[in-house]
Amino acid sequence: MIILSYIKTITRFRKELKKQQDYIRTFLNPYLGELERKYSGKFEDEQLKKIRQYYGLFIPTILCSSYKNLYHENYTEAERKRATLFGILTPVGDDLFDIDKLDVAAINAITYRPESYDAKTFSAHIAREIQSFMLTDVPHRNEYLDAAKDVFEVQLETIKQTDPAIDDKELTRITYAKGGYSVIIYHQIMAKPASKEMWQVLFYVGSLMQFGNDLFDMAKDLRDGITTLPDRCTDYKKLKEIFLDRVKECNRLIYALPYKQHKKEEFAVAMHLIISRSMVVIDKMIQLEQQLGKPLNYATLTRKQLVCDMEKPKNMMRWLYYSYKLPKLT
Repeated sequence: MIILSYIKTITRFRKELKKQQDYIRTFLNPYLGELERKYSGKFEDEQLKKIRQYYGLFIPTILCSSYKNLYHENYTEAERKRATLFGILTPVGDDLFDIDKLDVAAINAITYRPESYDAKTFSAHIAREIQSFMLTDVPHRNEYLDAAKDVFEVQLETIKQTDPAIDDKELTRITYAKGGYSVIIYHQIMAKPASKEMWQVLFYVGSLMQFGNDLFDMAKDLRDGITTLPDRCTDYKKLKEIFLDRVKECNRLIYALPYKQHKKEEFAVAMHLIISRSMVVIDKMIQLEQQLGKPLNYATLTRKQLVCDMEKPKNMMRWLYYSYKLPKLT
């Protein structure tokens, strides 16, 4: 029953969250300080927030621990370390593109031959050190490198999103690939790589998560001239139908996996605790359409209208409702 899986998953997450918070205190924070001293640099406050509160906290807690729970295996300390270190590499990797402006050859060298790369910037030094560790520590190097290649290549393609004339089909492909590959790579640092069936599940999960990220980042992306699927939307009721259809297909793939039914239900609940937040934003935008008419004129919308405050009790209740409802859709 979904209700039992829901309760068990919430209970497991609370325990995992405490373990990861302890790990951040005993391992991650000292290591971040060590990196700053070693390479004579400083992490930006926004970077530290992303690392400590999202990539290094919730990703290892929600994604990685859920993979292991699905397989009915223990989440090892080695896996926790790799997942946490990758939580540094993710935002630092963004800086290599956005701030350091490294060319394709340099990013390629850091990805495949980090030990021989002559780093010049703080971010490049960190990326080289962590990627060097990953390549020696991951149990399945080839699968990890395949995933890194996918992430790298789709990151290069996101430049197309600065073109307001980008084709809808191409925009959809890039959005889904960016999210899908980002979730897959966090599996490929585990003790065993994803099976073909699990790879498909993770691609769907990641694509839905990326869709959600774009919904939450609408104000920022519009300001920065980044084109996303939400700001192309002319009818949020139709968008909701598209989103739910993809949720149903994702669930069908999850429930077709060759694992125990209650473990698959727990995994579905875990993934939808993240994915379901998007439904709260979509409902908010539907209400805006009812008030202002559709299609919405994004240029006239205020930041308050575009941003969804998930700490509001009303939004929290909607999130909990959808996080329970979505795993049951097939």
